[in-house]
Amino acid sequence: MYFLYGAPLLHYVYFQRNTEVVQIYIKRCSLNDIPNTVRNLPGLQRLTITFCQLRYLKLNSFIGVTSLKALDVSHNKILFISELPAGSMLHIHNLHLGNNSLGHLNARALDPFCELSCLVLDNNHLEKIVSPFSLPKLKELSLNYNRLSSLDCSDWNMPQLIFFYCGNNRLSNAPIGWRRSLWQINTLDLSFNRLRTFRMDDLYLTQVRVLNLVANELQSVTTSQMHLRIPLERLRLARNQLTMLDISRWGMPKLWELNLEDNRLTELSDLFVRFPSLTSMMILRNNNWSCEWIKRVHLADLRQKHYGCLATNQQCYNADYYVEQGIRICCWDVVQ
Repeated sequence: MYFLYGAPLLHYVYFQRNTEVVQIYIKRCSLNDIPNTVRNLPGLQRLTITFCQLRYLKLNSFIGVTSLKALDVSHNKILFISELPAGSMLHIHNLHLGNNSLGHLNARALDPFCELSCLVLDNNHLEKIVSPFSLPKLKELSLNYNRLSSLDCSDWNMPQLIFFYCGNNRLSNAPIGWRRSLWQINTLDLSFNRLRTFRMDDLYLTQVRVLNLVANELQSVTTSQMHLRIPLERLRLARNQLTMLDISRWGMPKLWELNLEDNRLTELSDLFVRFPSLTSMMILRNNNWSCEWIKRVHLADLRQKHYGCLATNQQCYNADYYVEQGIRICCWDVVQ
């Protein structure tokens, strides 16, 4: 393992042939290109070049370095990724490109990464991803903190993708075609975007266990099915603009987390008995709950669900409801 740290005047690195070097870390220098001589290190498994001045990712530097499994070039100034000739192969498993200056991604440039398992593109300037996007062994894709206003996944080939993070972008609609092309997804994170509606039908016949829609502009979450039975375990809808939510068609026997705080909801029918696995992680704070609805919920169900995290010792504005001794829930009459 070799470290080169804090050399602000360093512009060039030459690697002599060495079969024993396994890891190299270069940080905070003026290096603006991947050294071609990295090929002289046939045993290299991890290369980290961060907080330097890399302008582009030159992939031909890694041809022949078959042992390289992890490449971290985050926190540079990378503008584009050079393409390799068709049929080229790189055996890298983890590629970190976060905190760079990529404005658009030509997905074909990543075709040689035939064994890539994790791709991180957070904190770039991405406005567009040019398809087709084919990474057959990818399990985790992170596109957080970019400038994507739309995303079409129809011709993506990622049959093993499990974790898909696309938070803190500018999406006004859910990605197109993700259900058909990314059907193995376990975690879908679309938080901190601009979604105004979401169709729960899109989760039907998928493997999604975690859905994060926090801090969008949601006014409706809908389904057209009479009985939507899905394996969802965690649903996060906090910090939206929901005034109504019809859960009467939802069948989610494995749901153990439901976060609805900071919306404008007044009631939710049989919420306290509908989801058998949901107990302490039912979070209902900061809504406009109706006192009449709270009163209709059986006291034993309120206790079992930890009062939906609504119990408070603070003074309620305008109205409140005393559930039992020492327990008070803030609520409001509908007429108010």
